[in-house]
Amino acid sequence: MNAVLGACIAAVRERGGNPLVYPAMGSHGSGTAHGQVNVLRHLGMTESTIGAPVYSGLEMVEIDCVHGSVPVYADRAAVEADHVLIVNRIKEHTEYIGETESGILKMAVVGFGRQLGAETMHQLAVNITYHKAIHLIAASLFKNLKILGGIALLEDHFNRLRRVEAIRTGEIFSREPQLLEESKLYKPTLPFEELDILVIDEIGKDISGAGMDTKVVGRIMNVYEKECEAPRITRIVVRDLSDASDGNATGIGLADYTTARAVEKTDFYATMTNCVTAVAPEKGRMPLAFKTDREALDAAFKTIGVWTPDRVRVVWIPDTKNLEWLAVSAALLESFKQEKTDLFDLPYDAEGNLPKLKDFLQKPP
Repeated sequence: MNAVLGACIAAVRERGGNPLVYPAMGSHGSGTAHGQVNVLRHLGMTESTIGAPVYSGLEMVEIDCVHGSVPVYADRAAVEADHVLIVNRIKEHTEYIGETESGILKMAVVGFGRQLGAETMHQLAVNITYHKAIHLIAASLFKNLKILGGIALLEDHFNRLRRVEAIRTGEIFSREPQLLEESKLYKPTLPFEELDILVIDEIGKDISGAGMDTKVVGRIMNVYEKECEAPRITRIVVRDLSDASDGNATGIGLADYTTARAVEKTDFYATMTNCVTAVAPEKGRMPLAFKTDREALDAAFKTIGVWTPDRVRVVWIPDTKNLEWLAVSAALLESFKQEKTDLFDLPYDAEGNLPKLKDFLQKPP
C-alpha cells in the first residue's frame, strides 16, 4: 500500500498538486482523528514513509440527505478538496453478500463520513440492506464531492498486491462489480466445506474488519443480511488478539470459545464503539473464556457431538488472512489422500497452551 500511495502522491505533485492523505476508516481507531492516524502509523503509513502529510483533523459536514431523512456526512477536508482520489482494495465484505462489497464505493461511504457516516450507513442498512444503503449514499457523495477517480487494488491468494487498476469516476459503479468477481478467484479460503472445530491463533482489525474474515469461517452473524452457505463449522476457538488490533476485539463474538488472555487484551470501549457503529453488537459478544488453550479445546470437543479421533475434522490456522499455514486432523488428511506421516499431537506446553502455528511449523526438526 505504501508504494501505491507513494506513486499516487508523486503523480499529484508532478501536476502541481499539494497532496494530503485522508484516513478513511469509519470507526477504526475508536472513531477518533488521533486514533485513525495511529492505525495508519501501525500499518507503516506516515508522512516520512509515503511522502505526504496525513490529515489529523475531524470536522464533519452534512452535505446531503437520502432516503427521506437520512443525512450524508463528509469531513470538511474532503468537502473542500480540489480533487479526491480513492485508493482501496476490492474484496468481499464481512457483513453482507452483494454485487459490490468492500471496495471503492464502500470506502467512500465509511471513509468520507468517518465514524458518523459509517454509523448512519449501517443504520440505514438495517432498513434497506447494506448494498442499497452503500450505493445510495455513495451516489450522493459522488455528486457532491470532487472525486477524480478510484485506484482499485487486487490481491493474490497470499494477500500480496497482484495488480492495480485506475478507474474514472463515471465508471466506478459499473466496473467495481466486475472487479469483485475477479477478486473472489484469488481469495484465500479453507479447503473444506464442513468442520467440527476451527482453531484460530489470532483475530484482529489488522486481519479483517470483522476481526476474522466472515466468508472464511462461514459466519456473518448479521440479523438483517443473508448468511453464508459454506463452510459449515460447528465450533470456533479463538486463542488470542493480535497486538496490532490495539485491544479491538470486534469479531470475537463469531467464536464459541476463547481464552482469558484474549479477554484481558480487550479494549472494551474500542470494541463497543466499533460494534455499535457497525450495528453489529453480535460481533462484540464474549464467548466462553478459559484459562488455557487446552481447556478451551477440551470444551470444544465436548460440544461437537459423538466423535472418534480418526474421524473428527479439525483445522488449526494462524488467522483468516494467512492461510498458507494449515494443520489438519487425520480425517482431513485422508480426504486429500495423503500419507499420515506428518501427524502430531497438539503441542501443549506445561501450562496447557499452544504455540503459534506458524512458529511451530517453522521450528527446526
